[in-house]
Amino acid sequence: MIEFDEQYDIPFIIFFFGNEVEMELENLIGYEFKNKDLLTLAITHSSYAHENGKKEYNEKIEYLGDAVLELISSEYIFRTYSKLSEGEMTKARAYAVCEESLAEVANRYGFSDFLRVGKCESKVDGRYRNSILADSVEAVIGAIYLDSGIEEAKKFILPNIKERLEDFVTKGNKDYKTQLQEILQVNGDVKIEYRIIDSYGPEHDKVFVSEVFVNGKVLGKGKGRNKKEAEMEAAFEAIKNIK
Repeated sequence: MIEFDEQYDIPFIIFFFGNEVEMELENLIGYEFKNKDLLTLAITHSSYAHENGKKEYNEKIEYLGDAVLELISSEYIFRTYSKLSEGEMTKARAYAVCEESLAEVANRYGFSDFLRVGKCESKVDGRYRNSILADSVEAVIGAIYLDSGIEEAKKFILPNIKERLEDFVTKGNKDYKTQLQEILQVNGDVKIEYRIIDSYGPEHDKVFVSEVFVNGKVLGKGKGRNKKEAEMEAAFEAIKNIK
């Protein structure tokens, strides 16, 4: 007879499994936490906390990570692209650290496989939502900062924003809506129209859905935390579809 309960304590197995998951994520992002609880907190969504009676989740540490991200990206832009005006620097930073960009970072490391979300959120594929993915990246940045300071946070942030910053500067600081307009109107005027077709989520975390129509035909669709961001995502999707 296998005396499973006597040989292995179930809480120990869960704890061990948790460590394995954390180690895998640490390997992916290239940083080992001294305080593993910070990483666990960073990947815990409010929906999971509320369903499981937990008081702590990643919202506050995400707030800190957002501030760290802004400081490090601002300093890098200031030192690297000193010829840009203040307004252009602001646009460059927004382009590099927007929701879309951070969601791309999350997907690069497979964050969706590690996020702890509630059952309801999981049923609607919440772990794949750009807003949740972007928030988790900011939370991980905050966790790294608390665990080891700004230099370690910088090692994670800079490799993940440099390409987008270079892309922004190379394209002449043009946003996606401007790029789309220039691509479509190279052979003459066309009618480009953006429409908000849907919105969902609570007021503090609402997501807008936009479509871009070109001469009455849908060419791209996007989501964002505000109407402008949703339209920009739609324009980006349209550019990809054209190419």
